[in-house]
Amino acid sequence: MDKNNISIQLYTTRHFKPFEPVLDFFFETGIRNIELFGLESIDIDHFQQMMDSSNISSKSTHVSFEALENSQSIIEKATKLNIKHVIVPAPPARKNAEFKNTFDMNEQEWTTFGKDLSKYVKEFEDEGLTLGYHNHSYEFVALPSGKLPIECMMEHDENLKFEIDLGWTIAGGADPKIWIEKYSNKIIACHLKDFFDKEKDMLDHGNQSAVGDGFINWGELLDSISKTKCELFILEHDDPKDYKEYTKRSLDNLGKL
Repeated sequence: MDKNNISIQLYTTRHFKPFEPVLDFFFETGIRNIELFGLESIDIDHFQQMMDSSNISSKSTHVSFEALENSQSIIEKATKLNIKHVIVPAPPARKNAEFKNTFDMNEQEWTTFGKDLSKYVKEFEDEGLTLGYHNHSYEFVALPSGKLPIECMMEHDENLKFEIDLGWTIAGGADPKIWIEKYSNKIIACHLKDFFDKEKDMLDHGNQSAVGDGFINWGELLDSISKTKCELFILEHDDPKDYKEYTKRSLDNLGKL
């Protein structure tokens, strides 16, 4: 895999601020694109200056679903940074609840969330942007009816895009190749996330490895996703002890594929 085509989600390095030296390091390793998070709350001018200084661009960003209530602000910020894909990474957060409880939703709630998210698709398209969703593991855990949450929420607008997190899909017990094929016309980006041991808790961030150091067959998955419209291949680790080692190891491993 050409390392020049690999991006990284800046969330990976959120504990290693300031971001200026982080972006410089990415450039030194050959990374030319980052995925932002929390676009609704960042200082756009500051980030633009940092990225320009490091010769780094951003083609996608995560925003909370709640931030779409001020959709024009999100569109303006994305446009200013030349971002193309705006991606919601989770349903609305439940107040005073652990993160995992955000996903403790019944079928009707998943369906309603999908409909509510889809209502914004045309508004973003009219401005030359795409709106998409990024999964975790929970969307692939079957509901009592047998239907999966990902199906409940993705079926309401054919133009709602999908950033498939391949690692989280596996952590949810699903075969990502099936979902790559099912949503081949929706996929515009993918997250590359790996785990040391499939027999241990894959929701434990300590089980996340550099991409290629874990058990996932990346050659097979990347071959499958190459048949879709996927534009961005994005590294992500939720809590690396050493982001530089993680990045270098992942790039080296992927460069050998």
